[in-house]
Amino acid sequence: MDLPIPCRSLRDEAYHIIYEQIIGGELPKGTVTSEVQLSRQLDMSRTPVRAALQQLENEGFLRIIPKHGVLVLDSSAQRIGDLLELLTALLLFAVTSVRLRDEEALGELSRRLVSELESLLAAGDEPAPEVGGELALCQFEYNFVSRVIALSHNQEMQQTLANSASRLLWTGNKKRWVAPYRLEMGDTLNTLLSRLTSDTDSFIEALNRYLHMLKKTWI
Repeated sequence: MDLPIPCRSLRDEAYHIIYEQIIGGELPKGTVTSEVQLSRQLDMSRTPVRAALQQLENEGFLRIIPKHGVLVLDSSAQRIGDLLELLTALLLFAVTSVRLRDEEALGELSRRLVSELESLLAAGDEPAPEVGGELALCQFEYNFVSRVIALSHNQEMQQTLANSASRLLWTGNKKRWVAPYRLEMGDTLNTLLSRLTSDTDSFIEALNRYLHMLKKTWI
């Protein structure tokens, strides 16, 4: 069963828009803006915008200066890399845990995921590919990790996954699923899914290759 990325509140929506502007360079380092200005721009009340700014300040993306406004700090690629590494660390821990708990279920999930991925890739290779194919592949990746974690019965890990994917704008970054990366990414993910029940060294090798692809197309 597909596990969709949770719906976002107004605060989350404000967070993502401002975050994307910082990462994308629309709000470059050194920019001074304000809660009022951002509220007008986003057509939102100040309450969700204020909460979003406080979260971004806690994460080191900006500084709220009383009576002066909001100063944008350096949106270092290191933060993106850290989140991607956190995601793959979650997956490694979950796979290790499930192998001890129910390796048969993990093997069954592995086969099902490989089949689903092949169907999605085949649909995208047709002369008239389905609209939103890249988005479907991004969602599939999220569901894959979520379904593995579900087998470990660890709700805290599910929440960490949701939060990390949300901060990464997971479905908004489709670069890995378009040329010239699509074929390599498809092969990389297929290998990772196939090795869910392989020996630890083989799985870690596939996981590191996947992490490398994510970083190459994200940062």
